[in-house]
Amino acid sequence: MNGEFEVSQSNLAEEKLRELLEVFRLRGKAAPAARAVRWIIEELSRTPMQFGESRDYLEELNLHVRVGFARPWRVNYAVHLPSQSVFIQMGGATES
Repeated sequence: MNGEFEVSQSNLAEEKLRELLEVFRLRGKAAPAARAVRWIIEELSRTPMQFGESRDYLEELNLHVRVGFARPWRVNYAVHLPSQSVFIQMGGATES
């Protein structure tokens, strides 16, 4: 393992992100919102267990369920350490 985590998200989470980015674009806040998204993805690919806060551990799936924040975003995700995988479950804006 090379220390990098593979980050993936559902089609639903990806579509919601696109919709929210469009809202921020219309409000003239696209650049900071996009920078925050990039930073979140970088953190999830490097240090997902340090980013955010623990919410649950699903022992039967060996998944650490977490939530992280980087204004204006909230991201719910799960980490599977043996495969170094991060699954973005859903994200959202912390402000509108």
